Amino acid sequence: MAEALAVVGIVANIVQLVDFGSKILHRLAEFQSSVEDVPESFRHIKAKLPLLLHTLQQTKEAIEAGSIKDDTKKALLPAIEGCWEQIKLLDVVLLKTLPTSGDSWTKRSRKAIWMSLRYDSKVEKITANIRDYIQALTYHHATASSTLVPLRGNTFRNSRQCV
Repeated sequence: MAEALAVVGIVANIVQLVDFGSKILHRLAEFQSSVEDVPESFRHIKAKLPLLLHTLQQTKEAIEAGSIKDDTKKALLPAIEGCWEQIKLLDVVLLKTLPTSGDSWTKRSRKAIWMSLRYDSKVEKITANIRDYIQALTYHHATASSTLVPLRGNTFRNSRQCV
């Protein structure tokens, strides 16, 4: 029973995270369309966030399909929670820095410069953390879907090859 609740909790976390991350991507796209010079750190996060969301979506689908063991689900939970923390930090920065629809062009430009100076390193750190989570989740997916099976010793062969 507790295992079923844990699965539901992980899937619910992923669904919320993908939804929230998609909203952040939308805000970043709006910002990029309204300001000519978007800080480099925001361009990086805009490039990496879709990959994180896609990887999380794949994880959710694998959990729902029952192809992930219970101990692996427990091991994935800290990574998913860590992703949540990074996305929430990014949201806080965006709320403080992104211009609103009523801002003039001058105010939008000023906010972009201020954001670049004040929050660039923070956004870069968030980007690096997200990159680490992407790597961990991608590594998990790669090893989980590997067609390699161990032979004697430390050698592997493709399980689709003839013996």
